[in-house]
Amino acid sequence: MNLKECTKSAFLLLIGLGGLMGLNSCSEKSQEQSQTISPTPGQQAMIDRKYGMFLHFGMNTYLNAEWSNGSAPAATYNPPADIAEKAAQWVTNAKKAGMRSIVLTTKHHDGFCLWDSQYTDFDIANPDIKNKADIVKAVSDACRKEGIAFSVYYSLWDRHEPCYKEADFRKYIDYMKNQLKELMTNYGEVCELWFDGAWDKKNVSDWCLPEIYQFVKEMQPNCQISTNWTLGKRPVDMAENDSIIYFPADFRLWDPFLPVKNDPKIYSYGGKKYYLPFECTQTISVLGNWFSHPEDKTVRELDELEEIFYVSTANDNCLLLNIPPDVNGEQNPLAIERITALAQKLGIENGKPFPKQLPEPKSLTSSATASASSIFKQDTLHYGAMYAIDSDVSTAWKADKETATLEISLKQAADIKEIAIIEERNSIQEFFIEALINQKWATIYTGKALADPKAESFMGYGYNKFTLPQSVQTDRLRINIQKSSGTPSIYSIRLK
Repeated sequence: MNLKECTKSAFLLLIGLGGLMGLNSCSEKSQEQSQTISPTPGQQAMIDRKYGMFLHFGMNTYLNAEWSNGSAPAATYNPPADIAEKAAQWVTNAKKAGMRSIVLTTKHHDGFCLWDSQYTDFDIANPDIKNKADIVKAVSDACRKEGIAFSVYYSLWDRHEPCYKEADFRKYIDYMKNQLKELMTNYGEVCELWFDGAWDKKNVSDWCLPEIYQFVKEMQPNCQISTNWTLGKRPVDMAENDSIIYFPADFRLWDPFLPVKNDPKIYSYGGKKYYLPFECTQTISVLGNWFSHPEDKTVRELDELEEIFYVSTANDNCLLLNIPPDVNGEQNPLAIERITALAQKLGIENGKPFPKQLPEPKSLTSSATASASSIFKQDTLHYGAMYAIDSDVSTAWKADKETATLEISLKQAADIKEIAIIEERNSIQEFFIEALINQKWATIYTGKALADPKAESFMGYGYNKFTLPQSVQTDRLRINIQKSSGTPSIYSIRLK
């Protein structure tokens, strides 16, 4: 099951739960957070950090996969001899780019651990692995040296560990607690704990989250803790006083969505209200890949990154930008170049203060409007035309017919030289693009299947970027889809 399918399944599951889950009974001594409707000191410190780097590296890197099932032999993980030095460079890259934090994926759903855990041999210290560097140590040490906040991602779901599948799930809870103790006591201060994979259990109470929350806080009182899909809602659906699904939580997660402009902050649990900022997680990959893949050479343009930064860090929210190392421990040089250029443009490189007021980005699509001939199920809230130009690959315009037209109106006329379109897989088969020139529609591009299969993401996105035969000055564009293999869906359109 790919991420989109799992997201859909989990979303339906959450709907079926029928509302707020009760506190689990795993720990009678667990304590609820005190009622608070403003940032706690720990939350404020997180808000002040504002911008960080997400690092996805591990077994999936060497399987060329986004997700894997934990069955690959440990020796599949085969980093170079200097991987510890490479890991330190990731942190240096983050600092140059003005980032204040690192979130390292210490254990993904496959169960492979990037540290020497005493509770499994499915880790970097396995005898069959040649280069056994402790990646958690290498990154945490580099973070302390560079003055970067160190944080960890840990998957609740473990597809390798045998006790995860036993009837007595308490064994796995204890296994998790043992591993979390290693992470929280052996690597200095941990500023954030990012849980993922909770959708794998029908009953939220199975995870014993209050118990685990208290357990971690006893070791790391200032560590901010949350679970992906905290509310069980996409940001567009969030409203003030919504119920928290995965509780306790210090902030909200739902990757890879961007917040809405007036992102609400006050949410409810057990009759009390809590202030929860939102941590946005976005990929440097245009296609939305978290792990490095040789097939995916895409990197977001500078203007798009600026727009994402602006939207993601407004209103007490934070941005994690994912830049994955490859099998050689190297991050895409173009990606590093791009985030360094962003830092220079914002004036935040090497720890310089964030500007008190960011000017709103001026990309062609940021101020544009869009309309469409049809909307899937007439649901404009979730599939409206504007989602095609919102710079968010997690939202999309979707038509309700196999043929459709999407029209984009720019704030003012501009010279268009290049068009990039991200669609759902390779669904659009025939299309043509028109521009309004001298008050008449003129065809400026005709194409067949839109997406290059080699540029299709593991998340199901198809990507195509093409240069027009000659630049066109216009304030209106029209994409006419003449044939598609199903209802066409466009996640993002970028114009240059």
